[in-house]
Amino acid sequence: MKFKKQKQILILSAVFILVIMLASFNLAADSSCKPKISLVNQDPTPADPNSYVKVVFEVSGLLDCDGFAVKLDPKYPFSIDPDVNPVQTIDKFSYLPNYKSTWTVPYKIRVAQDAFEGEYQLGMLYHVGTNQEFGASEGRAEFNISITDTQTDFDVVVQGVSNNQVSLGVVNTGKNTANSLVVGIPKQDSFRTTSSSEQIVGNLAAGDYTIVTFSITQTIARNMTQVRPQNINFSASQNNQLLNVQLDYTDSIGKRRSIIKELEMDNLLSLGNISGTNFRAGQRATTTSSSSSKTWWYVLGIAIIIILAYLYRDKIKSLYKKTSKNAPDWVLAERTRHKK
Repeated sequence: MKFKKQKQILILSAVFILVIMLASFNLAADSSCKPKISLVNQDPTPADPNSYVKVVFEVSGLLDCDGFAVKLDPKYPFSIDPDVNPVQTIDKFSYLPNYKSTWTVPYKIRVAQDAFEGEYQLGMLYHVGTNQEFGASEGRAEFNISITDTQTDFDVVVQGVSNNQVSLGVVNTGKNTANSLVVGIPKQDSFRTTSSSEQIVGNLAAGDYTIVTFSITQTIARNMTQVRPQNINFSASQNNQLLNVQLDYTDSIGKRRSIIKELEMDNLLSLGNISGTNFRAGQRATTTSSSSSKTWWYVLGIAIIIILAYLYRDKIKSLYKKTSKNAPDWVLAERTRHKK
């Protein structure tokens, strides 16, 4: 009886130990192949448009995994060069005590030149094993890549108008310096420059401003040549009311960029008239010309009367005397009284 009881205790102990061993084995198996991917480095930070950025990923939890494979899956604004394989693989890890059991995966990624500032996601596919074929059911991880904005922006306003000289104020309203800035009036249907069409500014820091001056005249469309000046009305919806100003500059990464700004003609009209046929000045110019003509004819008429009076002064005196003799008696009496 005592022997049977001891045998049962031994069997139960063996079963208990076996269960513990199996549980420990399953726990070790579950914890040894649990891949985790992390982005550990980005160079530069933030990335620049139209340039490369180097990224380094670290894969951990690969112990006892039967190999591992990753595939970079970039979307706009990221891409990799055509000759670069986006897939990288590693064979089964050999555990080494006191050594870091992680896998480092580097990539060199191109950033689109028209990318704006902000955070963009870079995708990566992965699976256990060394198979380089990836399907839609593979694991996927997303990582944030920061991009800086190398571009800038400008405000252009009319500072003053004198005859056909238009002074434009240019303000760098962005947060980056505009290098080698050139301001110009491009060819357009409604306006033209009578001298240089471009002004070199140089470097214009963020928040700074400069003033450039151009000689500008307005050209009237052919289909409006038969319209009387006083009937010409350039409404806000007409394209010939807008003056295009072009700004060319080099950004912080050496990319040459160009911006077109539009100025409404009303802004120019509010500051003054520009040359004889410019900026809706037809009616104003016509009125001034008509007033000048009338004044000239008045002066000419008075001058002719004075000249005729001087040439015929003798006849006028004779006529006056003759008229005086034939005057009524009461007129003659009044004249005699005044003479006394």
